[in-house]
Amino acid sequence: MNKFAWTWTFALLLAVSVTPSRQSENASAGPWSGVIINGACSVDEAFSEAAKCTAQTPGAPLALYDDTIRKVYALDPQDQARGHLGDSVTIQGKLEGNSIRVVSLKKFSEIGLRAGQKAPDFSARDQFGKIQSLETLKGSKGTVLLFYRSADWCPYCKGQLIQLQAAKERFEKQGIELAGISYDSVGILKYFSDRKKIDFPLLSDPDSRIIRMYQVLNAEAVGPNAGMARPGYFFIDTEGVIREKFFEARYRERLTGNTVLAKLFPELGEEVTDTVEAPHLELSLGQSDRIAIPGNLVTVTAEVHLPRDVHVYAPGTKGYKTIRMVIDPPPDFELKQPSYPSAKTLYLPAIKERVPVFEGIFRIRQVLKVNSTGEFSGALGVDGKKVTVSGSIEYQACDSRICYLPETVPVDWQFQIVPLDRQRAPEDIRHK
Repeated sequence: MNKFAWTWTFALLLAVSVTPSRQSENASAGPWSGVIINGACSVDEAFSEAAKCTAQTPGAPLALYDDTIRKVYALDPQDQARGHLGDSVTIQGKLEGNSIRVVSLKKFSEIGLRAGQKAPDFSARDQFGKIQSLETLKGSKGTVLLFYRSADWCPYCKGQLIQLQAAKERFEKQGIELAGISYDSVGILKYFSDRKKIDFPLLSDPDSRIIRMYQVLNAEAVGPNAGMARPGYFFIDTEGVIREKFFEARYRERLTGNTVLAKLFPELGEEVTDTVEAPHLELSLGQSDRIAIPGNLVTVTAEVHLPRDVHVYAPGTKGYKTIRMVIDPPPDFELKQPSYPSAKTLYLPAIKERVPVFEGIFRIRQVLKVNSTGEFSGALGVDGKKVTVSGSIEYQACDSRICYLPETVPVDWQFQIVPLDRQRAPEDIRHK
């Protein structure tokens, strides 16, 4: 037998001997969702949202932190993960030991049934023992359903339910009824609602039937957490059609009830307001909530009233001083992108130009996320802390004859950040 034949035979025998052992390794295909982090970050650091976990570190490998099961996976290859540090993603691939062999990576996919779809009807018992359905929960203008993880072990969910109760009267004035749905037992729901005076229906879905119907099941959850929902809101109209939904990729990011209400009815304004003196216009400040918990997405607003024949220039207008809401970077908040209304095009005969402007009454909105790190939450103590969000409104007001000098008006909003509710249900009724 020649040298080539011996070499080929040896390679074949080696492949046969190695293949069974590889097949016996712990390898499984599937999707995993979570946050892309610095590979030097530990599970505990990722859970606490330590700054190092999303810090750019040249040469450091990237990893996936699955925030459902609190596990960090190595990623191989790294190519698709690059540029996604800190992003919530879904990865398709194959698990080999503690490493995911990455096939595809994309931003965290849409959660739940789409707006425009018919909402599935259901029947479930609430914390008071009453059987509820879409029909019994229907308000004159519709229903808001909040899916959440648990009213027992999830402190962010409990905070969200308490805030929704605080906003209940405002929803009802708009003809909207509220309900919450989780895989919790009636016993857990009754214990929590009695303790926190929750009187809107909390529906028990212990077999996750409704959770699956609305396509919000967190399929990665295991053990006592198996069957829980991904948290978020659906707004269903009186015809039973989903009109809006609000879901966040990260479970610690939670819209307050007032923030959802403002999204559904922008004309309502915010919970609290203050008036600030400003030249050439009237300025009112608002905020979605006075009280917030770690992880809340809250909104601050500036409502501008311009006199007739007065305008300000919209952001992005070249060659002009535009109106801007500038928030000083607050240590206890993460700033999202500010939101401005649609501009009107104004023709200026003197210079024969068309420019985008704001006239009349309009609002500028800024969403902020309250710090949700373990360090911040742990430092709140029993009573929490007061936090001031400061900034300024910059603008130049003009009328048909003159542009006034540019102005900068200081603004601020006050929040009380309260600690998370970590009290558990009695041992005998907890999820097993």
